[in-house]
Amino acid sequence: MLKKYIPPANILFMVLLLMASGMIFLPPHARAQNTQEGHINSFVYHRFGNSRYPSTNITMETFKEHLQFLKENNYRVITLGEAAELLDSPAQIPQKTAVLTVDDGYKSFITHAVPLLEKYGYKATIFVCTKYVGRSGYLSWSDIRSLRKKGYEFGNHSHSHEHFLNLSDAQTRREFKEDLSRSEDLFHRHLGYQPDLYCYPYGEYNPDMQEILKNRGYKAAAAQKSGVIYTGSDHYALPRFPMTSTYGEIEKFRSKARMKALPVINEKPRNPEIKGENPPGLTLRIDPSAINPQGLQCFVNGRKNCKITRRRDTELIIEVEAKDKLTTRRTLYTITAPSKDGTRWKWYSHLWVNTQYGE
Repeated sequence: MLKKYIPPANILFMVLLLMASGMIFLPPHARAQNTQEGHINSFVYHRFGNSRYPSTNITMETFKEHLQFLKENNYRVITLGEAAELLDSPAQIPQKTAVLTVDDGYKSFITHAVPLLEKYGYKATIFVCTKYVGRSGYLSWSDIRSLRKKGYEFGNHSHSHEHFLNLSDAQTRREFKEDLSRSEDLFHRHLGYQPDLYCYPYGEYNPDMQEILKNRGYKAAAAQKSGVIYTGSDHYALPRFPMTSTYGEIEKFRSKARMKALPVINEKPRNPEIKGENPPGLTLRIDPSAINPQGLQCFVNGRKNCKITRRRDTELIIEVEAKDKLTTRRTLYTITAPSKDGTRWKWYSHLWVNTQYGE
């Protein structure tokens, strides 16, 4: 009978040392499995039919084109809560699954978007800032109760919509917890429940905020970085494609709806905050089984202004870095690659937040 091999203590010590230094990647349990299952393409909207704010608005003609595309191509449209449950389920995610989310809770959602959504038979997930509920131009608590009865899902978008990362780490933790308590109290008072979905103000977060949400019972959190949700996605930084007057044209929507997730098993650092060198470096461990590694590309806020260095061919570990210093508040490193058969593009984005800059 074979005896179980137990490595000497000095080897175990060396392995632990390499893990701590980041030279050995051990993926989280959720990222280690099922990287070839179905993907969920999630979209974020803000205002509807309000041309005064083009950077956050979608025209009704364009929004109708989005819904028509989903209907004609047999997409299954679910809420973000249902998507989070699918990520935790042993069942395979169905192909052609989409999520429609709406941030801030503007009144134009109920006056303009809901009639179209009802026509196509789709529901959406709306994230509200509790401080603004009932103010001019925003949904009221009565609106929200009415929409919930119709099957629309509501999540927490904070109370104050503050830039939490502008504070020290300790202050961020304290202010974020206090803000959560204020928003949760209002959800309880007006709706009778505590939300279990969160959306970060401005899409900005750090690992402390993610851990706080997890400990308070939230099952998922939405970020504002482009990308596709799949079984390897971080539940507390789910990607969404922004849909606005600039990015929402039907051809761009079709492309994003057909996009697949680049199967990233691990990333370092996980923290989006730039706390060291600028430009920052990003190291990714990628599942090579479903992509053509020769087609890997990287972009900085949509421009090919970065470099990819392959560190270990056998495990497909790559290092990505912008060629120039990042001089905006929020920057995306986007990595894409073609599928093995060349029929689809796969996409992954990493957010960087530089708190030295304002909006």
